[in-house]
Amino acid sequence: MADSPEDYLAAAPEAGRPWLTEFWDHVRRRSPELELAMFRGVPMFKFERSYQDGYVMFTAAKGRFSAHSLAFELIEETKAEIPGSFGGKGCVSVKYANEEAKPALKAYVDEVLRAASTED
Repeated sequence: MADSPEDYLAAAPEAGRPWLTEFWDHVRRRSPELELAMFRGVPMFKFERSYQDGYVMFTAAKGRFSAHSLAFELIEETKAEIPGSFGGKGCVSVKYANEEAKPALKAYVDEVLRAASTED
């Protein structure tokens, strides 16, 4: 289990590292006030004191990249929009070769961030 975002990145599959970096940077550009904090060994951007109040998180597994949040309806909409995507209730996953998925994944992240900022 990683102790820091840097540890997580170093332990991630080589194919996943650029994805993680790109999406972490995307969130930082959109919401610079959010801190990348560790949650159960995985870096996440949480919106309030508790992750239950909202977050966006990215994971890199052997063959896939996943974007996670509590925006379950938006997740389903995003999965329907991205050919070949998959994942459970709380995430949208794509294979690393699916570079075409990045704009839709970033739009999903933007919407999660927008919704979080309007709830204040």
